[in-house]
Amino acid sequence: MNNMKLAMLVAAVAAASSVATLVAQKHIQKSTVYEWTTTDTKPNEWGAVRQVMRTPTPTLDELEIHISTLQPGKSPHAPHQHQHEELLIIKEGTLETFQSGATRRVGPGGIIFQASNEMHNVTNVGQTPATYFVIGWTTK
Repeated sequence: MNNMKLAMLVAAVAAASSVATLVAQKHIQKSTVYEWTTTDTKPNEWGAVRQVMRTPTPTLDELEIHISTLQPGKSPHAPHQHQHEELLIIKEGTLETFQSGATRRVGPGGIIFQASNEMHNVTNVGQTPATYFVIGWTTK
């Protein structure tokens, strides 16, 4: 085998090895259970957040789940928009959701759907902390 063929073979093997390594590093989430008591709570200026997961799944580029707790009168951020869609499921408290210029109140058990690229945010309008689950996804 001449030097050129050998060099091409070595380059091809190295490239294949690199691709295999990258694929192996992209963890695809399998079925699991997350316990409330094992999710770290990180306090912040508006309350606290518990990051549950942010990972690819067999059908999604990314599934992101976190749990936010807002103190009375607080919002996690100013109104904003993003490409991915989100569901917010209210566990406790009262939220006011702003969606494309309109506001509505939502209490425990309520579900908020934030569509792609629409302005939105939430504010705790109650007298006690409000806790809600956020589920966002990016499709393949």
